[in-house]
Amino acid sequence: MTVRRLLVFGRSGQLATALGRLADPAIWDIALVDRTMVDFSEPRQALSALRQQPDFDVAINAVACNDVDGAETDARDAQTVNCETPGLLAEHCAATGRPFLHVSTDFVFRGRPGGGYVETDTPHPLNAYGRSKLAGERRVLDAGTRHAVFRTAWVYSADRRNFVTAMLDLVGRQERVRVVADQIGNPTFADDLALALLKAAGVLDRSEAKGGLFHLAGTGQTSRSALAERVFELAAPLLGNGPAVEPITSDDWPTPAVRPTDASLRSDSFATTFSHQMPHWETSLPTAVHAWCRNALSARAKP
Repeated sequence: MTVRRLLVFGRSGQLATALGRLADPAIWDIALVDRTMVDFSEPRQALSALRQQPDFDVAINAVACNDVDGAETDARDAQTVNCETPGLLAEHCAATGRPFLHVSTDFVFRGRPGGGYVETDTPHPLNAYGRSKLAGERRVLDAGTRHAVFRTAWVYSADRRNFVTAMLDLVGRQERVRVVADQIGNPTFADDLALALLKAAGVLDRSEAKGGLFHLAGTGQTSRSALAERVFELAAPLLGNGPAVEPITSDDWPTPAVRPTDASLRSDSFATTFSHQMPHWETSLPTAVHAWCRNALSARAKP
């Protein structure tokens, strides 16, 4: 089997880090491209820089402006990074016959009781971040038939700042933490997301199969408050008891950007198309929590 060249936009983020660590070197020669090489805040510069990259076979975009609240005051930056630049890069990839895989978000939906959104449901973003991501989806899909967009949700890992590690940081520091209970979603382990994207990249690279829009998130759903409680339960044997979780409503914790309520996703179409099932979030969460705890204990033990 010929080793294929995989270009990943992003280097230090959760997804890019996982892709770099998990890509099989017998299949992929992976190149992580950071902002010093391709600056997503400068679309034309980014396109020019891409043209100068060594030859590649598939590209994955793991870059996003994901400051949800910040986008409310700087919508232009979100639109540039999440839509304009990916659109230009996708158009270049289409013109040169390469698949372009783009990661989007559950925030393209407004949320509804029961969630369970599928790809044919009509998006209705509630905030500037969601609008910029939806616009980016459309630009990428319009650029080429072998391109694919993957909506994911609540991504976490053991080594980057995210909801799970933010909760773990509170162990031993707070007695109580208030967490919203009316926001429902799919916790998604970055390693699971990376492995699924690598599978999709291989399928789209090896055939002339069309891409399209797919939901790709951890199986099952939970609330933010229930997720926090489970994180503390898993960490307790290693770090001791975490804070008591006080469930609150979104109205009790106002933010500049309105968040969807239940925007949970169903990933059945991805599983069928790529023969790859995402693990249940409760199966993957212990791996990340225990890794974070071990790292924390190791850091404390150093003189």
